[in-house]
Amino acid sequence: MKVKLLEIIVSIVLGFFSGILLSGNGNEIPESGIHIMLGCIFWMLVFIYLRLK
Repeated sequence: MKVKLLEIIVSIVLGFFSGILLSGNGNEIPESGIHIMLGCIFWMLVFIYLRLK
């Protein structure tokens, strides 16, 4: 249970920072919302894939 919660928190944090860094203009957080969301989904899928192996 604690590991799953930790994975969710880490994927949200990684998704936030990767979304900010990969968006066109990283200074505007409201404008890069879709990039943050896609980053969170990407990191969730990475952790799911790593767990399957």
